[in-house]
Amino acid sequence: MVNYLSVEAAKQLIDFISMTNYKLAPLGDGIFSSSTDAIAYVESVDYDKEQALSVCFDTQQGNYWESAQVTFNELEWFVDDLGMGGQSAKGDQIQAALEAFRLEHNPTCAYYPVELVFTED
Repeated sequence: MVNYLSVEAAKQLIDFISMTNYKLAPLGDGIFSSSTDAIAYVESVDYDKEQALSVCFDTQQGNYWESAQVTFNELEWFVDDLGMGGQSAKGDQIQAALEAFRLEHNPTCAYYPVELVFTED
């Protein structure tokens, strides 16, 4: 089954991430300045559901952000590091996939993702 991120799933991801300390970006681009900008992007002709969105997170070393691509196959959410680390995880919910992805990393490594935290904003 091919993984992608439909516009509907992307909007679910945007809504979820907007309540956390993590951020979103188009694959290979800078972080969205707001949820409104992210929604406008996924509703535009520029959005490619096969390129999906990247979830961005600070790392244990502080002030050093990393990212991973998020996709959804209508059953499970997938988080894949397309870079050198190459870690992957999945879950039946966005939160479960992101938490599993974090646990795939070595907690003593400087690039260990910070914990997913819900914010009050």
